[in-house]
Amino acid sequence: MDALGNELNRLLVGTYRAAGKIEEIMLEDLSDGKLSLSEMRAIECVGSGRQRGRTVTEISQELDITLPSVTAMMKRLEMKGYVIKRRGITDGRQVHIHLTDAGTHAYIGYLFMQRSMINAVRKGIREEDVAVLLRSLNSLNEFFSQKMEELKR
Repeated sequence: MDALGNELNRLLVGTYRAAGKIEEIMLEDLSDGKLSLSEMRAIECVGSGRQRGRTVTEISQELDITLPSVTAMMKRLEMKGYVIKRRGITDGRQVHIHLTDAGTHAYIGYLFMQRSMINAVRKGIREEDVAVLLRSLNSLNEFFSQKMEELKR
C-alpha cells in the first residue's frame, strides 16, 4: 500500500473504532448495561416510526437484518420492557412494534447522545473545512453504498 493508502486505512479504521467505542460507552451509561448496540439501533428504528410504530419487515429492511433476527430481538426488547406489539388497526394481520415509556426514554437519550457526538465533532472543524469534509464524507458514503449493493448480488 502506498503512503496515501496507509494513511486512509489508519484514519478510517481509527475513526470507526473510536466512534464505536464511544457509542458503546455512552450506551452503557444510558441503559445501565441493559441494551446492546444492535438493540439500541432497533429501538431507534422503532422510535422513528412515531405513533404508527414499525412492522418487523420495516425494521428488517431498515437495519438490513433477517426477519427471524428482528423477531427474536423484538421478543428480547419486549421482555426487557422497551417495546410492545400491537395489531394493526386497518389490517389485524399486521403487527406494529411501538416503544414503551422505557423505550421512549432510551430512544430520546440515544438521540441526545448522537447529537452530543455530532456537536463535539462540529466544534473541532473550521468553517472553511466544512464543505470539503461534507463532500468527502458524501463520496465515501456513496462508495460504501455501492459496494454494499455489489456484495448483496
